[in-house]
Order: sequence, then C-alpha cells, then structure tokens
Amino acid sequence: MKKEKLLILISLISIFYSCKKESKPNKVRPNVVAVDTNTVVSDSSASKRLMTGDNALVLYSEIKKIKKVSNYAEGPIQSFDFSFKDYTFKIRYIDDRAYIQYKNADKMIQGWKFCNVNFYYDSSWEIAEKDSHFLYNAATSSGILLFPGFTEEYATYFVYEFNNNAIKYVNVVSLNTTLSADLWTNSQEFRAVRKNNKLKISLLDKDGKEYVFEDGGEDQENEPKNPNISKDLILLNTADGVK
Repeated sequence: MKKEKLLILISLISIFYSCKKESKPNKVRPNVVAVDTNTVVSDSSASKRLMTGDNALVLYSEIKKIKKVSNYAEGPIQSFDFSFKDYTFKIRYIDDRAYIQYKNADKMIQGWKFCNVNFYYDSSWEIAEKDSHFLYNAATSSGILLFPGFTEEYATYFVYEFNNNAIKYVNVVSLNTTLSADLWTNSQEFRAVRKNNKLKISLLDKDGKEYVFEDGGEDQENEPKNPNISKDLILLNTADGVK
C-alpha cells in the first residue's frame, strides 16, 4: 500500500511540473533587419522599389566634397560641371536658359534637357554654383539635386531626383521664413527624406536645428517657350563634341 501511495505521489509531482513547463509563454526573438547605408544596391529594380515604395523611408544626406569644374568666360556658352563617384552632371548656360546632361559611369542617362536654375535674376553663375546642392543615399544609389530658385525674400530651390537610370524634375520648394545671414555663412547642411512616397527637404543649422521647406505646388517642369531650342541643341552638341 505504501508503495502504491509513493507511486501516486511521484505521478502527481511529475504532472504538476509538466503543466507548469507548458504554461510558460514562448519568448520569440523579433526579426531585426539592419540596413547598411554604405552598401550600394546595384539592382536597378530594387533601387526603383526603394525610391517609389509606399512604405519606403530613404534619407538623403548632403555630400559636400563633390568635384566642380566651371568656366564662365565670355562666349555663347558658360559651363558648370560637378561629379561624385560615377555620377557626372553638366550644366550649360545660353543667354537666359540653362540645360543639364547626366552621365553615370560614362553612360549617357539624359541628353541635354532644359534645367530649372536661377543664375540671372538677382544672382550670377558663381552664386548658382555655390548654392547648388548634391544629396545622396548609398543604399539606393539615388540622390537629390537642389538648384537655387527665383526669390525675393525666402529661400527657394528647384528639386531634381536621380538614380542610376534616370533624372527627373520633382517640384519647387520654399522655406517661407526669413533666416539670419549667419545661418547661410556658417556651417549648415541640407537633408531630404522620402517617406510614404513624399519627399521632405530641410535645412539643418550648425546646432542641428531643422528648417523644413514647403512644397511650392508646381508639379510640371516650368520650361519657357524657346523658339531657339534647335539652335541651342546644335550649339550644345557641337561644344560637347557631338556631330
């Protein structure tokens, strides 16, 4: 009888610990995906998805050290070239018109096309060069170009977006607030964030305070009527060594 009671007691203890073990919740380690922003995505389709995906979040940081070459001597054309890694952009000025050409690793991505940039109204070629900004995201091999816009009071920029396969005009943005001269002369940095397929442009001062630009509401590229477009293209291609 004692032996049977001992066996029953052992069975009860075993059932108790078994139930207790089963009642403990399973701890599941969450999946954490780290994004290496220094990795260049070579797959153009992946890059396109990252640029246009509804839930994508892409941060573009300003690259200060880009190569610049300019020639503003008197003549029919003035030039401003800038490049970073394999990306090369050429700006050409003819009278009151500007054109842009885009190459990637010596491959022509975009031939001469009208470019929105203010270099004559309350500005100059030199000012336009200094106030043009290159923003980049290595993970998506894509970037943002900011060219100074026409303004009398607030800072305004024309926004272009590019990747390995294309360059396109986005819109014009305005700061809509007056900033001190100190901010423009001291260290500052432009930044862009694409989230939920919307692009936000902002300016950070030397203390990290952020000033956000507002959408100017221009969806279409504002290309002026140019009766001399064919002559301009002949001049540009001839100067570029294209017959």
